[in-house]
Amino acid sequence: MAGATGERESDLVSRRVDTVLHVARAKSTAVELEHISQLLPLGGPDGAHEVRAWFDAHPSAGILVDGRVALGPMPAHGELESRRARGERFLRAAQQVAGESPEPVQRLIRCLAVTGSTAYGDPAADDDLDFLLVTRRGALWPVLLYEYIAARFRRPSEPGGPSHRCFNYVVDDATARAAFGSTRDFLFAREALTARPVLGAGYYRALVGSGRWMENEVPRLYATWRAQGLPDLPADDPAPALVRAANVALFPLLATYLVLVGMVRSHRYRPGVGRGGPFRVEARLGRMVLATEQFESLRRIYDSASARSAPEGA
Repeated sequence: MAGATGERESDLVSRRVDTVLHVARAKSTAVELEHISQLLPLGGPDGAHEVRAWFDAHPSAGILVDGRVALGPMPAHGELESRRARGERFLRAAQQVAGESPEPVQRLIRCLAVTGSTAYGDPAADDDLDFLLVTRRGALWPVLLYEYIAARFRRPSEPGGPSHRCFNYVVDDATARAAFGSTRDFLFAREALTARPVLGAGYYRALVGSGRWMENEVPRLYATWRAQGLPDLPADDPAPALVRAANVALFPLLATYLVLVGMVRSHRYRPGVGRGGPFRVEARLGRMVLATEQFESLRRIYDSASARSAPEGA
């Protein structure tokens, strides 16, 4: 039994390393050894030193240079440092977005968190600044309408900052509780635990605390959150009645508009031409998700790396 467990852990380590490095290669970047360690099961290499030893024993798994590892050619040191500096500028732009929302809007927001390449700290020059936004129940579409309008008048970020801010995962309080509270996969866990809240940090920590299944999926990364405290979720606090009525009225209008925009962009998209790419919109009264082709391809890469995806016969 112990031998079988060890074999499953070893297999999961290999699958997870392979997945993380393939994702990094798709984004033309490298991964720090310490971060790889945080994504491995408890039986896998612990800490940068042990991860380095693992790669020494598996030289075909990746190219190791100065505490980072990549598949294929290692990005130039200057490029990696440039990405890190850009990540700091993007994060300041996210804090600017959070600080500029007027108080009535902020009262309708549970939390705003940075996700994607900015959360990882290494965005490319043409990357969007991606946000996860959680509103009070019944306030999603009025808040989203405000953010779309505000984006047209928001002062530009500092030179070298993001050219586009994307609210690509927007849910209300009830939907967020259900999403974090039900068992998901490695991709969801990694994205959730690397997100960086810029508004409503306490609420976001409570969401993480409600997702105890993530402790089984990425125990070390989850432990870093638990060490800083995971409060209980606050009581449900729906938006005022007038806002809820506006939410119902705006939903079909904005959802239809976003679906049509996605269809038009997908029809016009040509690889290598222009910014962004095709996407589809998943819209419900309490949920709006922009699902890009790139993200869907990453999801397929992540599928085999979940702790729940044991190989046949294991």
